[in-house]
Amino acid sequence: MRLIITFFLVTILSISLKAQVKAGGTYKEYFMEGSYLMLEENYVLAQDNFQAAFELDSNNANIRYNIGVCYLHSATQKAQAERHLAIAVQKVDKGYKMDDYTEKSAPPLAHFYHGQALHINYRFDDALAEFAKFESYVGPKDKDWKKMLDHNRAYSEYAKKAVAGPVNIQITNLGDSVNSSYPDYSPVLSSDERMLIYTTRRPNTTGGMKDFTGYYNEDIVVCYKDNNGNWSGPQPISNNINTGGMEASINLSSDGQTLIMYKDGGDGNSGNIYYSNFDGKDWSSLKEFGSDVNSKYHESHACLSGDGHVLFFASDRPGGLGGSDIYRCLKLPNGQWSKAYNMGPTINTEYDEDGAFIHPDGHTFFFASKGHKSMGGYDIMFATLNEEDKFDYVTNMGYPINTTDDDVFFVTSPDGKRAYLSSAHEGGFGEKDIYMLTIPGTGEKPLALFKGQIIPADGEKLPEELVILVTDKKTGEIVGTFRPKVANGVFSTILPPGNEYNFSYQAGDGEEFYNEDVFVSNDLSYQEIKREVNLEPVKLMGKVKAKAKAILLNAVVLDNSKSKKTISGANITLAEAGAENKNFTANEKGRYDGIELQQDKKYTLFAEVDGKKSLVGEINTKGVKSGKVINQLVYMTGKPEAVVSKELLLDVTVKNAKTKKAISNASVVLSDNDGNKKDLSTDENGKIKGVELTPDTKYTLTASNEGSISEEVSFNTNGVKGSKKISKTLLINVAKAVVSTNEPAGTSSGDLPPSRYEFYFQYNRNINEEDGAWTAFIDRIVELSQKKTVRVSIKASASKVPTRAYKNNKQLASSRAKNLQKRIKEAVEAKGGNVKKLKFTRSSKVGGPKYRGDRDLGREKYEKHQFVKASAK
Repeated sequence: MRLIITFFLVTILSISLKAQVKAGGTYKEYFMEGSYLMLEENYVLAQDNFQAAFELDSNNANIRYNIGVCYLHSATQKAQAERHLAIAVQKVDKGYKMDDYTEKSAPPLAHFYHGQALHINYRFDDALAEFAKFESYVGPKDKDWKKMLDHNRAYSEYAKKAVAGPVNIQITNLGDSVNSSYPDYSPVLSSDERMLIYTTRRPNTTGGMKDFTGYYNEDIVVCYKDNNGNWSGPQPISNNINTGGMEASINLSSDGQTLIMYKDGGDGNSGNIYYSNFDGKDWSSLKEFGSDVNSKYHESHACLSGDGHVLFFASDRPGGLGGSDIYRCLKLPNGQWSKAYNMGPTINTEYDEDGAFIHPDGHTFFFASKGHKSMGGYDIMFATLNEEDKFDYVTNMGYPINTTDDDVFFVTSPDGKRAYLSSAHEGGFGEKDIYMLTIPGTGEKPLALFKGQIIPADGEKLPEELVILVTDKKTGEIVGTFRPKVANGVFSTILPPGNEYNFSYQAGDGEEFYNEDVFVSNDLSYQEIKREVNLEPVKLMGKVKAKAKAILLNAVVLDNSKSKKTISGANITLAEAGAENKNFTANEKGRYDGIELQQDKKYTLFAEVDGKKSLVGEINTKGVKSGKVINQLVYMTGKPEAVVSKELLLDVTVKNAKTKKAISNASVVLSDNDGNKKDLSTDENGKIKGVELTPDTKYTLTASNEGSISEEVSFNTNGVKGSKKISKTLLINVAKAVVSTNEPAGTSSGDLPPSRYEFYFQYNRNINEEDGAWTAFIDRIVELSQKKTVRVSIKASASKVPTRAYKNNKQLASSRAKNLQKRIKEAVEAKGGNVKKLKFTRSSKVGGPKYRGDRDLGREKYEKHQFVKASAK
């Protein structure tokens, strides 16, 4: 249909007119100015001019039509379009003359827009009738218009069904403390739901500037909920984040330490994704994720997975399925992000997708789409992770969560029972308000929310630079590093179930002042764990120290180490030689918390259920500081006995990934799904032969050599019967050696930047302070310390070769970390650096293969697990 196509192919006139309504103008001037502004997609100012023309000629169908189109493109007043377009369609003319101020009739396109306006106002049958009228003007070759009509008809048909069968939810406006008469949207919350960060466009935003549509630029603000459930008024989040341009909140990591945001220069065409880190007191300046995330195209939204290893983001870059698509990047071992991968046709369509959010459980992925079954514009969808680790079964969240307008920004609470979104509902305060949804009957997510608070002594403020280091007790891996808010000492994080964690509370110099173990059971329900740590007066003590408390034991009774299901009502017995036994009854979650223990004592602990006694656990408090919280897991059936089949054997070959040559003396770790591990080494031919396996078991294999690690290989023996030999090949990308052939072990050969230092210990060798890498590292810290605070992270490791100089290898590793910190301080001070500007964090571990008495012959495989590493920023 030529007249319709022509409407969208008009050349934009190069006349520059003031974008405003001048007093005393003529009808022609108002009409032409409005037409120019519509071509520039400035519908706000275009509407002002058409409204001025309407005051001069209220019977003009063409003016009614243009006002209606402007309303349809508004953020807040789409519903007002219907009354203008309803009059415009009464005088439609095929011979409509576009951009002619003398034209009094409306174009056939008015029927299409009228249908959209009716749909916005939930008049779906009437909307379908208007779409049918417009279709009568569309020629057989106008395939684009037929496609657009079909898409809009699908919106109305689906919306009819959705509104007829609403989901059972309660929608609560967060109130006038949070919302205003201006746009408030894109909410993100801390995991304890007491900190709300969102985007607003109010007159008091930074710089007070407006964009070309007439709205104030975006700023990010923050509110806090008090103990009575009331929200504070919004405050600017940080001078490091808000500017006179556009900054919008996007997502908050589950630990509350990383805020993801969108920023552009105010022209709407250069938007990119950035992040900021919280140091306990303020948010950092904006940082980019990596080279393949931001582009010259539009990146609008992003989120991180609960473990921080996957980044999902939306972009309209070329090569997608159409419009804006959702992509994902994986965090690489070096801390950088991988290339971006399109999430494919399950998630993306030929239309736009946006607003990604993944629940901390890692299994539920929320996003907004115009292409999947939608009520109109963007609707909020969700997909679930299947057994093949792929998202499928995309489902619309339903009405009234979704509306006939765009619904994009959506986040859920950790337990899955509440959600927060921004939308335009009747009775709101303004353009878009922030709402909380309560979903009755929703099953709880199987994870735990840890809510901690460090409380300063009376009359004192919380010391700055406090750090909480959380590690997985089974693997020794760092789960997260958290900084409590200096204002109130609060921090929170999500803990996956079925694991035991250690929380180390440290002062700014890396000195630990409190320590506790936390176990999260495999219960299929949401758990909340609350902890408070009270401090002694810092002014009096001279350093950060927790108030002395008893050593507390938390006993958890489980069926076995594999399923880790809790046993309620068990009788728990704590025994001490020469003392009377103490008995306790486990609660409905199989726990009894807060059993007081004495220092320098040995205890035994067991449980009984229906006359059956568990295995006996031992607890030794010798050398344990007061204030320690110990979790003791009591297994009723003990560790299941493995049924080893000598007919089921594994052969392993380890090769260099590039040369395909066999690697001798490579370390290989074989792990099963019960947590059992075997440390193995390849022979001179790079092989390991005849490792006995267990039927119906899932295994993982990894190999390492000279600091390089292979990819993990998984396999299982489910259903394997009779004699069977399984062969696996592991490939290692062998890195350049860190140790120079002309320098002592551990000194850098120049591969590391000045901000990093690594030293690998040989027997009877120590750090050489004349080494070039050490000198460059110290010089870099001296330089940085003269300008700002320098954060130095130290990691130390000891092998499993027995030590004589220390009580155990764990103590050796810890001592190496402390000694390196001391050396760095001394060296920086000697070169004129500002030692007071140095803030240290330390971690240490024992790693590598099990010692087999081959200290001299096997030095190479043990030495690579004896190191100290440091980085400064």
